[in-house]
Amino acid sequence: MLISNFNKKIIIIFLLYLTILSENAYAEEYLDKVSDKIKFPPFNVLDNKEKPLILKFNQDLKKKGFVINFWATWCVPCKEELPDLSLLKSKIKKYNIDVFTISIDKKDIQDQLKFLSNNGASNLDHFFDKEMKIFKALKLRGIPTTIIVDQNSFIISKHEGILKWGEDEIINKIKSLFY
Repeated sequence: MLISNFNKKIIIIFLLYLTILSENAYAEEYLDKVSDKIKFPPFNVLDNKEKPLILKFNQDLKKKGFVINFWATWCVPCKEELPDLSLLKSKIKKYNIDVFTISIDKKDIQDQLKFLSNNGASNLDHFFDKEMKIFKALKLRGIPTTIIVDQNSFIISKHEGILKWGEDEIINKIKSLFY
């Protein structure tokens, strides 16, 4: 049976559409609460001025939680995800949930900041863990990996892989972890 070129194109478009839909539906399943909460480790990271600091969540108790994305410049899926994380931050800040990144890259921090700016992530706060201490302490397996941390510094959810973070169903799922 011969399939015309037009029918082949229709089938390909339909399969791509299903792939995109299933990617977020599948990923949303993994934004459920983790069964065993783990405390975010109190290790030093570097800020964008290369000063060491320990991330202390919610000292002023104004934030409900935090979405933290681990990434690197050499990671193609990480690069694709950066604009979506930026969009997530702009959409979710009204719910007192913050979004920021932690790089595990060994490159110069100023080069990484240029990379972030050129790839749609200039509105995010960025931190740098060149020795991967936090990444290893959390026993993360790959990047991009995104964790969701509550106001008491406990990891309540984790997602490995790329996700369309700015889409409404994902935002609603994140909100449901806190509200």
